[in-house]
Amino acid sequence: MKKYCIIGVLIVSVLGTLFHFGYTLLPIFIFPKNESIFEHTKLILFPFLLYLFASLPFYKENRETLFSNFVFAIICSIMFIIIFYYTYSGVLGKNIDFINIVLYYLGVIFGFIIIYKKKTPLDFSNSIIFIIILIILTVTFTYYPLDIPFFAG
Repeated sequence: MKKYCIIGVLIVSVLGTLFHFGYTLLPIFIFPKNESIFEHTKLILFPFLLYLFASLPFYKENRETLFSNFVFAIICSIMFIIIFYYTYSGVLGKNIDFINIVLYYLGVIFGFIIIYKKKTPLDFSNSIIFIIILIILTVTFTYYPLDIPFFAG
């Protein structure tokens, strides 16, 4: 599991970095279309899901537990980035790109620590519901963002 998570950190980090620039090449909802915090949550959501589905056939243990761990890790990683972004930018009174980049990579690492520790309160059926809701909300707010700073690019 340790090797699986280390490889996951690397792959998800690279995918997230590539996804950051994906919208200019292919304008679809999985890529951030502006610099808003909301759009950057996609850099966690979709690379984590791609890694999960690509690696499921190779995973020997309980796949339902793995899925639940990933969903919980995605939620926690997104919350980690949002909380720390608003905390540091509120304290400093400005947004610093270097800190945002570091927060992204820390969020990825945090997510894989959760996966490695297998600490999820979600069961499989709830995980499916949560990820479906998260994807629906992401797609909806990509095309119909609310008029609040979280969605402003």
